[in-house]
Amino acid sequence: MADLPGWAHALVVIGAVASVIVGGHYLSRPLFRYVVQSGMREVFTAMALMLVIGIAALMSLVNLSPALGAFLAGVVLANSEFRHELEANIEPFKGLLLGLFFITVGAGINFQVLSAQWGTVLALGLLVIAVKAGILLLLALLFRIRGRDGWLFTLGLAQAGEFGFVLLTYSMQNRVIPTDIAQVLALVVALSMFLTPLLFIAYDRLILPRYRDARNEEQRAVDTIEEQAPVIVAGVGRFGQIVCRLLRANNIPIVALDLALDQIENLRRINIKSYFGDASRMDLLETAGIANARLLVVAIDDRERAVALVHHVKQHFPGVWILARAFDRGHGYDLRAAGADEVVSETYHSALELGGQALTAFGVHPLRARQMTWAFVNNEKAHEAELAEAWKDIESGISFSPRYGELFMKLEDTLSDVMKQDWQAPSREDVPLWAPPEGAQRQAAAPQVDK
Repeated sequence: MADLPGWAHALVVIGAVASVIVGGHYLSRPLFRYVVQSGMREVFTAMALMLVIGIAALMSLVNLSPALGAFLAGVVLANSEFRHELEANIEPFKGLLLGLFFITVGAGINFQVLSAQWGTVLALGLLVIAVKAGILLLLALLFRIRGRDGWLFTLGLAQAGEFGFVLLTYSMQNRVIPTDIAQVLALVVALSMFLTPLLFIAYDRLILPRYRDARNEEQRAVDTIEEQAPVIVAGVGRFGQIVCRLLRANNIPIVALDLALDQIENLRRINIKSYFGDASRMDLLETAGIANARLLVVAIDDRERAVALVHHVKQHFPGVWILARAFDRGHGYDLRAAGADEVVSETYHSALELGGQALTAFGVHPLRARQMTWAFVNNEKAHEAELAEAWKDIESGISFSPRYGELFMKLEDTLSDVMKQDWQAPSREDVPLWAPPEGAQRQAAAPQVDK
């Protein structure tokens, strides 16, 4: 390369970059497909790293920065259909290599230049952020990225990129920029990256609340609760929506409350009376008719607020029947202690259903598998008080409660004895359409809602 004229050097550089991009697009796929067929994950990772090193070495041969070659290799690999597998394999190294990169950056900072020209560095750093933020804001408007998303796009990318260090080093090596100026510019790039977390904090503290408050105020002006119903559903996310649809299909009037505007709008499209508002506020519940309601379904996406809501309603309106959604076993115990009449874990019954399917997959008769799941539920219900008492050990900070473990072993032994009983598949006439587990309903105490 040293003996070539400038135009020939430029052609060689362009040809090398083009060959990397074109060859990477057309040759990397059959290469990785061949490696994948070997079934050895280590070879796959080694092939990706070797490809990066090879392209970096090629860039060095044509007098370009090896970091530029690594950047091009990353672009090639990111456009491959194997990128997800590559990302999963390289994930353990990512934190280590990023740390090594920034340690190298920090080690290259000349603190004498920083102390002598800190005013210049600070002014240039802020200027870079301001200019780049202005350009990004114009791009956000041009591509119709508006509102808080536009500000997040602008502030999240306003800093100088880490590739600036590569460009500065390459420019300094080729005598495009003097060393003293390159050192100052490297400090400017580092400062802009250092200030990036402050930009995200400004977004969270200053910009995001403005849009959230404006949206809430606009919706509060519209959402005046004008109807009351015997059933109030607090929270209409993925869990509460199913409850609302089931009640609506049976012509049971309901009032739904939630803080998620999109969920409220979804329910309004299917003619379910739903309002924006915090269901844990008692004044809002009273407006919705909690004093005359027969049933309250608590499905809000906040553990502490759900427990507080159940406790407050049961204390002031003891006649309201409360059904509550629990996130896990401990949350369910807290809800029951607060006064919930029925508690359902959001994953408990789906796990039972999947467990029954697993038994069926191993040759167990479907009705026998269903009987086993019912026996499992009844067995836990029979020892619910003991389980709740043993759970307190875990809540008090013990990572594993011996009493809790012994109780679970006891339950499994009892359940195993039930499973070993002789069983014969019933005839079609003897099979009910549906049979709930024993004790799963409280017909005498549950409210009867008139249609």
